[in-house]
Amino acid sequence: MKPIGLLAWNDLRLTLRDRPAFIWMLAMPIALMWFFGSMDSGPSGPPRITLSVIDHDGGWLSEAFVEELTDERINLRWIPPAEAETATGKVRTLVIPEGFTAGVLAGEQQTLRLETEADSDEQFGLAAQAHLFRVIVRTLARLAEMDATGDAAESVAADEARAEFRRLGAREALVALEVSTAGQGRPVPSGMAQSVPGNLSFVVLMMTLIYGGVFLTMEKRGGMLRRQASLPLGRGRIFLGKLLGRLLLASLQIILLGLAGRFLFGLSWGSSPAGLALMLGSYAVAVAGLSTMLGALLRTPEQASSIGWILALVMAGLGGCWWPSEVMPRWLWNAAHVLPTAWAMDGFHALISFGQGLESVLLPAAALLGFGAVFTAVGARFLRFE
Repeated sequence: MKPIGLLAWNDLRLTLRDRPAFIWMLAMPIALMWFFGSMDSGPSGPPRITLSVIDHDGGWLSEAFVEELTDERINLRWIPPAEAETATGKVRTLVIPEGFTAGVLAGEQQTLRLETEADSDEQFGLAAQAHLFRVIVRTLARLAEMDATGDAAESVAADEARAEFRRLGAREALVALEVSTAGQGRPVPSGMAQSVPGNLSFVVLMMTLIYGGVFLTMEKRGGMLRRQASLPLGRGRIFLGKLLGRLLLASLQIILLGLAGRFLFGLSWGSSPAGLALMLGSYAVAVAGLSTMLGALLRTPEQASSIGWILALVMAGLGGCWWPSEVMPRWLWNAAHVLPTAWAMDGFHALISFGQGLESVLLPAAALLGFGAVFTAVGARFLRFE
């Protein structure tokens, strides 16, 4: 085993001596993880809706109404009426009319006006309208209850009415609505949960294919492989040394990028360390086998570099490394499983995005190990030492 290990270490050493390797293997993928993860931040929490309020009334009910609008989803901005004309940044503004409190208590219909700028986000505007509607319903319900007990009468002092309104709002809800997902639906992976495993899979594949294929073709063209074949090792052990070298290269990248995802971007790799280790290990085996096969089949480093680059791009795109496979047509998603990247992303998302355990990655890991076995067998069959 020592000669095999020395051959593997020599291949890894040649890769690490290449100065651009640090940029391509570590700096670039970390930058890609941050860039794509930040562009698609995903459902990290409810969106904060910017809402300005201009209160022309100033009564206790208008103030209580604005308090009800305050929510963790609302970025509320109070604009004094005197500054209404000159205030800037009013993406959407709620205007409470003068006499609002007295009019409501007297049973007169009041009109609240929600003004939005022409270029404001439509979805956030609809969310603001829905939130405003909920607050109106809650307010009317409390006022109806206060009216029944006489606490909303015009003779009641403002402080007493405000206190009763708050008391009703602070009590435990009489009716609660529980919401749960029906059927087999599941969220589409996004943010760092998509970016980190996707770019890890892509970069590990690309760099192992390119460096592994280039160095093996260089050894064939320079006669190094022929000289190694003259050693008392046997060609099978030499091939295993080449395969192990590419396995070490893939594993090193996986470890570094996995740690970066966890500690730089705060990504949780799931609750199954055994499942994660199985997925990462099986993916490294598949990539190492493919890299060795590529170097065995091709003749020149130029071929290995260009084909490795193109092959990695195609496999990453179809395999769901750049976008969730859930957004792809079903027929294309099924067809993509002729590639190891599709199985890898299935397994990673099962652990990261869907919170599943070891049993969920047994099939993807088996498929990846199968790919690795086939690639290795083809590489061993066609590698020429002359």
